[in-house]
Amino acid sequence: MSRAVSVVLPVTPPFDFQKTLTFLTGFPPMQGEQGTGGELRKATRLDGQTVGFVVRRNTEGLNLTLHPERPLDGAQVRALRDRIAFFLATDVDLAPFSALADRDEAFRPVLKELHGFHQPRFLTPFEVACWAILTQRQPLAQARHMKLALAVAHGGAWEDHPAFPEPADLADLSESDVHALVPNERKSRALHAVTQAFQGVRTADLVAAPYDEVRNWLLGIHGIGEWSALFILLRGLGRVERLRVAAPDSAFLQELRRAARPVYGDLTPQELWTLADRYGDQQGHWAIYLRSRSALIPHQESAA
Repeated sequence: MSRAVSVVLPVTPPFDFQKTLTFLTGFPPMQGEQGTGGELRKATRLDGQTVGFVVRRNTEGLNLTLHPERPLDGAQVRALRDRIAFFLATDVDLAPFSALADRDEAFRPVLKELHGFHQPRFLTPFEVACWAILTQRQPLAQARHMKLALAVAHGGAWEDHPAFPEPADLADLSESDVHALVPNERKSRALHAVTQAFQGVRTADLVAAPYDEVRNWLLGIHGIGEWSALFILLRGLGRVERLRVAAPDSAFLQELRRAARPVYGDLTPQELWTLADRYGDQQGHWAIYLRSRSALIPHQESAA
């Protein structure tokens, strides 16, 4: 007997699902973890079980089909629907950002090229926090290998698509247990600290809390510095209201300057932040569009 459950994911237009699939196909943290051929096939973890899911277009927006290992109750279906909608940013209203971008003559062509693009986040803030640690001073291929090791040992899989663990899946691991999977003392200690910090933490609370409160909480976790906190806030929680980093030589600043060059020409850090400030609490969307442009428009200069 099938346990599959189907629900509708309403979307806030404009929403171009093909751009979502194109972005995910080349997104380094998730390469090899999903199918993106005309639909999204992926897996996640909830309450100790692996749930595969498929997202397809339909006339109402997007259709989500859940494939659990065990029957889901109503609360679990709602939790998964909300998680996957948040992951795909289906409810993000781009109108305030678009109104600002339309007044930016240099940026206006980018807005047109990426019309309807809602950048996917990570499935959970915990996953993005772990990824931020794994990629510190580490080649992407090795970081992906470590991430997969965590999923294989303590997550699950559906149709060969790995599901990254929830904090509860790793709750009983000691620091040495983590080190056995991620044989790097600094990273294993940080991963253990992140796992303990995220126990029982709700994504909705991190999204709703004051920005500085969440940022300070993240910075208080061993292994989370300024860049990692910003990455988690922007890519895991959709907190687009700030971008600025203090370090003048930060990798994020250099990557953003490189992404901005085809649009604005060479910018000093101060010129870059001045442009970002014009976007107010939408500046994260501005950075996302600059950095995603090369992935979505193949002929453009790479920002990576």
